[in-house]
Amino acid sequence: MRVAFLGSQEIGAACLEVILSQQHEIVGVGTFEPASHEKWKDDVARIARERGLPTLRARRFKTADAIEELKVARPDILLAIGWRWILPAEVLAIPPKGCLGIHGSLLPRLRGFAPVNWALIRDEKETGPSLFYFDEGMDTGDIVGQRPFPITDEDDAATVRARVAKESVALLEEMLPRLAAGTAPRRQQDHSQATYGEQRRPEDGRIDWTWEPRRVFNFVRGLTRPYPGAWAELDGGVVKIWKARVVGGKGKGAGIVEVRDARGRPSRVGAGSGAIEILESE
Repeated sequence: MRVAFLGSQEIGAACLEVILSQQHEIVGVGTFEPASHEKWKDDVARIARERGLPTLRARRFKTADAIEELKVARPDILLAIGWRWILPAEVLAIPPKGCLGIHGSLLPRLRGFAPVNWALIRDEKETGPSLFYFDEGMDTGDIVGQRPFPITDEDDAATVRARVAKESVALLEEMLPRLAAGTAPRRQQDHSQATYGEQRRPEDGRIDWTWEPRRVFNFVRGLTRPYPGAWAELDGGVVKIWKARVVGGKGKGAGIVEVRDARGRPSRVGAGSGAIEILESE
């Protein structure tokens, strides 16, 4: 099967390796560099360079030249994993087997941006990747398969992100032969159950101490490494909080520092009607 691949980050690199391991022909690879606040341990560019794979210059496919380049590549299927842009209708019409992607949530829940972060911030009890067909909407196309897993209180953005990547690889390994053979399942999403995640920026990580402790806990773990982190105003300055936990009992008031560590830094802070313990900060 002739495959055009668009992707980035560790998840994109791992899924590109799956396609290559199943002996499909890569007819074009598109990728992009991480933003200033992002750090990737592996990426698609390395694989394309080391394997000598042909590259696609386009990101948004807004020009006639970009669309023509893809047409000339003659892909049977297009897969976009770790991709950030909606593909235009002209691109969706090119591969006869369709254009598909993997989204890091159980669609139709958490369509849109930052599904790993929002799953934790919103205290979702489970998540997992969805392999689905692209259409002209935002993550609204038919689903091929999903691999759900539970989110526990021990999870944070790093562990959920890694699990989503692991399950995405397994999902693609399972479904890619069926996509090639034309036997993969396909079901429409229940659009009435859709929820959405908004795009996040580092400045959106401010903690509001009027939130109840559970909400602060979820916010901190949802934004921790490898993401920019949650931050708060304490002692007249800004503190970045990487790890926290809910403590029992009634707090002394929102934003009031109740306990300090040996270095004088806040270690217990009032949140809503309770308090949180700061386990790691800078």
